[in-house]
Amino acid sequence: MPLDSPYDNSVESLISFTPKATRYAQVKREIIDHIQKEIWPYGYKLPSEIQLAQIFKVSQGTMRRALRDLVQEGFLIRHQGRGTFVNSYSANFDLFYKKFVPIRADDPNKTWKTVTRMTLFEVIPINLQIASLMQTNDLTEKIIHIRRLHYAKLDDQNIRRVDVFGELFLRQLFFPTLTETVFRGQKNSLYAFYQNTLGVTIMHSRDIIKAVFLTQEQARLAHVSYPYPGLALQRQSYDINNNIVELRYQVCLTDRCHLECLN
Repeated sequence: MPLDSPYDNSVESLISFTPKATRYAQVKREIIDHIQKEIWPYGYKLPSEIQLAQIFKVSQGTMRRALRDLVQEGFLIRHQGRGTFVNSYSANFDLFYKKFVPIRADDPNKTWKTVTRMTLFEVIPINLQIASLMQTNDLTEKIIHIRRLHYAKLDDQNIRRVDVFGELFLRQLFFPTLTETVFRGQKNSLYAFYQNTLGVTIMHSRDIIKAVFLTQEQARLAHVSYPYPGLALQRQSYDINNNIVELRYQVCLTDRCHLECLN
């Protein structure tokens, strides 16, 4: 719930800038700390640029640069004529969609939407490959492993064909309250669900895409002949503290869609 004012003397006393050259980096870090500690909750409207410069004891130019970078990095969002807000994926779905969903319908008059069915939810020990991809040395960690099938809704025909095969590996350390029942209850976009229900905000990701052939089982579910080509996406998803918390695999048929990656 938005706060009337997150500031008091104790907050200002925590801000102590030392070398002049580090002020820009420090003010960025302090703003991120405010978001992480929910001093500024998701959806909160920030004070004006002038007020922020006074609060953080920096020049207006330094504050403008910090805010610009944090908008570009996804921590904040600007609404013309309204101000700057802490980014919320639920409130800013279009921004989220462009940033994290690379699949687009080939028909420019249609939006890529899918019906999703979960086929597996299990908690498994981490293995060396997943640990390496998630950059953790703790081999005692547990991983939440989820498989999902995505059926595209592009026409009025019965939804029978699988267009995307998805697999998720989540570090239970960061998703301690996630159960199969909780996951089945998610209605909105997955990253908005992480943020609103589980307290994990995905800030950026690293995607690797390569051409593959569907497996025989995938070809059967997609109602295509085997072998059949597809595109495989491997994603490492980073939270607000730059931890890799999600590993995602997707195999996509591309006769009705394509992948569009924005820089």
